[in-house]
Amino acid sequence: MTANRDTGLRIERAAKPMGRTNAGRFFIPLQVITDGEPTAETNLVLTGTDTEQLLGELSRLLSGGAEPHHLDPVEGAA
Repeated sequence: MTANRDTGLRIERAAKPMGRTNAGRFFIPLQVITDGEPTAETNLVLTGTDTEQLLGELSRLLSGGAEPHHLDPVEGAA
């Protein structure tokens, strides 16, 4: 069973830790699954602002609509 029956594709978090790029962005490892079989791995790369927005949206979902939690500003490259 896939998330998209029309294409047979599903994208999930890969079993690898999240991290930072050399440019200081955040990345989330993802795995592409085609018809139930892993076919590729890639990273979702996010700026500090994108990461903060994602955190806010996840916080709202988890808390049932409460205000989002904010990150401290991201400075410099990792």
